[in-house]
Amino acid sequence: MKVAICDYKEPLNRDLEIEKSVFKKFLGEDTEISLYVHEGDNEKFKEAIKDVDGILTSYLEFPKEIINSNPNLKGISIEATGYNFVDADAAQEQGTAVAVIGEYCTQEVADHSIALMLAVARKLKHYDREIEYKHVYDYNSTSGMIRLEGSTFGILGLGKIGKAVARRAQGFGMNVIAYSPSCKPEVAESLGVKLVSKEELFETSDVISVHMRLTPENENMLNREAFAMMKKKPIIVNVSRGSMIDEEALLEALNNGQVFGAGLDVLVEETNENTLKCPFVGREDVVLTPHTAFYSDFALYECQRIGAENLCYILRGEQDKVFRMVNDVDVTKFAK
Repeated sequence: MKVAICDYKEPLNRDLEIEKSVFKKFLGEDTEISLYVHEGDNEKFKEAIKDVDGILTSYLEFPKEIINSNPNLKGISIEATGYNFVDADAAQEQGTAVAVIGEYCTQEVADHSIALMLAVARKLKHYDREIEYKHVYDYNSTSGMIRLEGSTFGILGLGKIGKAVARRAQGFGMNVIAYSPSCKPEVAESLGVKLVSKEELFETSDVISVHMRLTPENENMLNREAFAMMKKKPIIVNVSRGSMIDEEALLEALNNGQVFGAGLDVLVEETNENTLKCPFVGREDVVLTPHTAFYSDFALYECQRIGAENLCYILRGEQDKVFRMVNDVDVTKFAK
């Protein structure tokens, strides 16, 4: 059995012994484990995976061309909940299973969402800079902050994380509304959350927090049209995917005062190089974190363990044990 751990350099900066130990335990000590660090050369990528049975990744793109380069590839396991960067349909056509992690960091992401909201709402970046760099100790050096209690917190996507964020926002005395087409009204009602249209959420929210899975339908959901609807100049929080927001439109909205500020854990381009050109870097009204909302030592361990076990279950043909499949491949055919 051959498996490959494939990704960009930054995501591979972790203790890979966790995954390796899972592979050895579930697939046998003689399992061949290779490591591929992608630097943009797709031909090298194809060569690296040409004869592997399974692949483990976190963020690496798998278009049809890459998937089809190994017709015997049984499975791709993603160490994340999203899979928009993998062509699951192409994998389906080939008979390659694609699995993701259903849940491992709900609490961390919910906490981080509220932390970003608070950092922006309380202008912590401004005050920190005033004290650290200017040695100015003056609360009156800025203005415009609102009281959170009694304000409206709008959630885009009332799934597991959205629900956890709702409970935390209610703890601050905020009124919580949500746009979530897949959420049943009785579920939202049991949480004390009012389901509204997307347009009503944009118009009435003081804070808008994004928790929807990225799909072609909701890509750039926060665009110029959406920002133009935002009458209350809300705080924007995004811990979902960078492409949920039209970044050029957000920049314009910040510059013209359509929004109060933004807390962004995700960007369209998440690289070290992008920090040199990203227009949000250096702004006092934007708090940036490096796709770290999921992170705690425990959550990272669970992410690695579940992702590796998912791949093992695929390769062993144990379909019922895979945490979450995103295409419809019968992996029982892989059982020995």
